[in-house]
Amino acid sequence: MSPADKGIRRIVIAGLMLAITLLLVFTRFGMIPVPTPAGNATVAHIPAIIAGILEGPLIGLIVAMGFGFASFMNATIPMFKDPLVAVLPRLFIGVTAGWVYMAFRTASKRVLYVLLGIMALLLLVFSWQVAGQMLWLGIIIAIVSVAGVAALVWWLRREETPVVVLAIAAAVGSLTNTALVLTMATIRGYIPSEAAWGIGLTHGLPELIVSAVVTVAVVLALGKVEARRGPRLDRTSKK
Repeated sequence: MSPADKGIRRIVIAGLMLAITLLLVFTRFGMIPVPTPAGNATVAHIPAIIAGILEGPLIGLIVAMGFGFASFMNATIPMFKDPLVAVLPRLFIGVTAGWVYMAFRTASKRVLYVLLGIMALLLLVFSWQVAGQMLWLGIIIAIVSVAGVAALVWWLRREETPVVVLAIAAAVGSLTNTALVLTMATIRGYIPSEAAWGIGLTHGLPELIVSAVVTVAVVLALGKVEARRGPRLDRTSKK
């Protein structure tokens, strides 16, 4: 692919993902109402994750910026009318997803097993802490965490390393959104730290799972479309 073609591809991907993001935000299809101080859980950050994985951190940043400004302009609660909460933290969604994908897309199975082991350990420690406050919720988180990591290990054993790397990158991008937005909302005084933990549980884990599933499905589907059109293209080697 020539440099001009790559530039056109980047523009098309950025425009498409940005258009989907704006559609999800302004139609509110990407905002799921929940009875928490944050008001909504979201799937509108997924296009920024996909953009970062497909075309690198810069394109991920551009799409994430669009998500942040759209969220700010369409805000219905005070914390998201603050650009330091609605915009600034979200700039890093596609950036972190893109960095993680670029860093580990050629990693060996051994490295990926180690990453999955670390992920499982962190999730189990987190579920144990939650169980100290709400036993049933801690048990549910532990079960879901073990099931999710086991599924990724199964994919890895099938030599489907791209699936595992995509899922990890998407999870990191989604977690970036949840963690940074809640951290900034706490710093700015919109929610207490205790409420932030509760929102992180009710929003963060479901958003993480949905982000991983949708990202894997979309990126693999796009890869199959390109494979039918011609030789498989390396999307990230020259970011």
